[in-house]
Amino acid sequence: MPPTRSNLLRYMLLRQTLGLDGTNALRAGMQAAAAPPDDVWLSSTLPSMPLARYARPEIAGQRISLPWLKKLKPADCLYRFRFYVEELQDLVEVLDIPQPFKTQNRCSFSDIEALCLLLARFRTAGDQFSLSIQYGRPQAAVSQVVNELCAYLDDRWAHLLDFDTSGVLAPESLQQYADAIYEAGAPLDSIWGFIDCTIRPVCRPHHLQRIVYNGYKKVHALKYQAVKLPNGLIGHLYGPMEGRRNDNALLAASELLQNCELHARKPGTDDNTPAAERYFQIFGDPAYGVSPLMLSPFSGAGERTEHEAAWNEAMAAVRIEVEHGFGGITANWPFLNGWWTHRIWQSPVGRHYRVGVLLTNALNCINPNQTSQYFKCEPPTLDEYFHD
Repeated sequence: MPPTRSNLLRYMLLRQTLGLDGTNALRAGMQAAAAPPDDVWLSSTLPSMPLARYARPEIAGQRISLPWLKKLKPADCLYRFRFYVEELQDLVEVLDIPQPFKTQNRCSFSDIEALCLLLARFRTAGDQFSLSIQYGRPQAAVSQVVNELCAYLDDRWAHLLDFDTSGVLAPESLQQYADAIYEAGAPLDSIWGFIDCTIRPVCRPHHLQRIVYNGYKKVHALKYQAVKLPNGLIGHLYGPMEGRRNDNALLAASELLQNCELHARKPGTDDNTPAAERYFQIFGDPAYGVSPLMLSPFSGAGERTEHEAAWNEAMAAVRIEVEHGFGGITANWPFLNGWWTHRIWQSPVGRHYRVGVLLTNALNCINPNQTSQYFKCEPPTLDEYFHD
């Protein structure tokens, strides 16, 4: 932790009082380069005190195992890992985590321990050393299993966050989504999802920091594009891209519209059908414009007719669910909001958010969220969602 101005001033005053030069100050327990935290400072103001150091906690607690998980109270298990023990068993199976899961540094974990450590890490934005105290693993081993399991899950299930035409984005499912959105109050019966981008702040990188700087939010960040479905799932996720990119740059790079042109056709239409009537559409903000595959609100605040204003209001009432989707991800996994821990050159921060989306989708498959309930559209089961 860098010294604050008040700590440096306190150090200089103490140094003058004791009559110490820089060398003797170190021998007396003072760090000339950086002042210790306030609580340590108060206990080390005399030369006779021992050298103040930043101590690491002892490795303690209980190793995670299935028998131990079954002894936990259901509420305790839910608080620690966001899932009940039976759900954890199902999740380990559908995620296809190797047994045992071994890291590159030869740390070995059971499949359920690896998953639980990942969930426990995502569950808090606090210090990673706290997991060493709770679960009997060194901090380095926890870091390795979290990062490498994230990489494994992102590679193994990347197709679920692409345009998964054999799963949640099957052509026959788009009609179901459009019907659910229309029945919830949308003025159109052809909208199957809501598109938006989210900006995820990261720690300022020491190298090439301008590339990830987002001038709109005034933060260093990575950017993702998502399509929220009425069944509560994130049906499509593209990213990360540099935080300086705008929404249309992500749309072009994701090739989402090309996939929509191939797979989002209304049943009973052909190439002779007018383009405006041939496809289901996704709905986004005005920056995305209007096309046969994409719709957005009427622009021009002072020029809209009464009918256009009412149309915008009706669509805004259902489109808010995409914001609920982004909010639900970080509400379930506060670690994703801990920007100070996301260092681009030190950990796979881009994969963390993608895995957070997968885990949130898994939660929704088990316990339908508010979006699913609002649109009265049931999500698939775990087995149906996680498929090859």
